[in-house]
Amino acid sequence: MDALITVKTQQEIKDLAVWARDRGHPIMILGAGSNLLVRDGGVRGLVLKLADDFEAIHLSPRINGSSAMITAGAAVLVRRLGKYALDQRLAGLNFALGIPGAVGGALRMNAGAWGGCMADITCSIRVLNRYGDISRMIRDQLRFSYRGLDLEKGTIILSGQFELRHGDREALRKEAIRMQQKRRLSQPLSLPSAGSVFRNPPGQKAAGKLIDQAGLKGLRVGEAEVSTKHANFIVNKGHARASDVLDLIRQIQETVLERFGVNLEPEVTIVG
Repeated sequence: MDALITVKTQQEIKDLAVWARDRGHPIMILGAGSNLLVRDGGVRGLVLKLADDFEAIHLSPRINGSSAMITAGAAVLVRRLGKYALDQRLAGLNFALGIPGAVGGALRMNAGAWGGCMADITCSIRVLNRYGDISRMIRDQLRFSYRGLDLEKGTIILSGQFELRHGDREALRKEAIRMQQKRRLSQPLSLPSAGSVFRNPPGQKAAGKLIDQAGLKGLRVGEAEVSTKHANFIVNKGHARASDVLDLIRQIQETVLERFGVNLEPEVTIVG
């Protein structure tokens, strides 16, 4: 990267966006780094790390007797947001307790787990376009898809507003514990990874199941390995390079296409 800049306020990011546009410098937002693979050569341009104002969570007054609004900055960790909702006895975000990303990235990729996703709870988002203008996009303007949110090129998500239901705290706590236990049992959390590597193909078995049935668990390139616990994870067994992971991704895609006629599309974002 040419520069890593910590941005603390909306005015700072507006000024930077205009400055970078006028000089032809590309901008990349670095969230929590989950679901991100940076090629070995790094990235060119400005990498922005959001902080301070973008790490705030606000609970709005009750909308009605059964729901409430939470507004969270793009840099808020999704797990922290889920924990906050749980503490407020609000249902709808328990699925997020196991997602190791930030709100901005979770919105952009419509992150989800255990049958829930960001699209289910999002009412609006605040965004900055490449011209330095800030606007609010309401739900009807948001084009969510499976693991995606269609936004104009250069758009930066600043915050999200979420509608949640009031619930029973003890029931929510038990549900959260069950989800966390399932995650620990099914995913290789003890080793570094970029999360799920491939999207689940529509109308097919899950990507992990296809990779497993292709006999690819344990396949290694350098110190990158297809997890023996969950085949849709590529784990770092020591000092794996991005090129090792990319080679594994290619081998998995070729094998699954040959065996099952299914083209696996990466869920992980590859940059650089």
